[in-house]
Parts: sequence; C-alpha cells; structure tokens
Amino acid sequence: MKGVTDMKEEKELFQKIGKENPFKVPEGYFENLTQQVMERLPEKEPQPTQEISMWERMKPWVYMAAMFVGLMFTVQVFVGKQEQQAGPAEYVSPVSDLSDEYLAPIINQTMLDDYELYQYLSDADKSIYN
Repeated sequence: MKGVTDMKEEKELFQKIGKENPFKVPEGYFENLTQQVMERLPEKEPQPTQEISMWERMKPWVYMAAMFVGLMFTVQVFVGKQEQQAGPAEYVSPVSDLSDEYLAPIINQTMLDDYELYQYLSDADKSIYN
C-alpha cells in the first residue's frame, strides 16, 4: 500500500513543480570565476628557503648507524648468554698429550677400522704434527 501512495505523491509533486532544474547559473559565470577568486585572495610574501646544516643532512644516517650498532650489541648479548648457558668452555688438551689408555676407547667409539684411520691421518694437515 505504501508503494502506491508514494507513487501518487511523486506524481503530484512532478505536476506542481515539473521536471525542470530550478537552479540556473548566470551567463559567463565560470569563465571569470578563477580570476575573481584569485583577486580576492590576500597577497602572501614568499618565504625564503632555509639553509640546511650539515648536521641536519647527516642526522638520519647517524641515527640509522646508531640503530644498527645497538642491534648488533643486542644480538651479541643474547648470543653471549646462550653460550654461557651452554657451559664454560673446558680446556681440551691436544691428542698427543693423552695416554694410550684414553685414546683406545675414543678410537673404538669412532668406529673406524685401521685403514680408515690411516687415511684420515694421512689426509690431515701436516702442521698439526709439529
């Protein structure tokens, strides 16, 4: 029902007012609009450009370098803590200081036979034997 009454009201309004646009623009209004607006604007003095100091130019680079140095130290602190948590590094004596009673079980655990052990020792860097 409401749809029918709304349509009747619209028809009555169109009959009274019509479909023409009631607003009109004077002739030549948009041709001179820009000029009129510019004339009404207050005059503004151009501001001189400021000299940028060397510090102002370098400041972002200095801040970025400081950020990376801080990041490096932060990572170093965390990595250092992890190494400390793993336990202190114990002194490991060279193999030549170990007696045969300690070497035999170690060699047996590596599961190398005599030939593989010989190959490993012959391929090793000669400076370790001095």
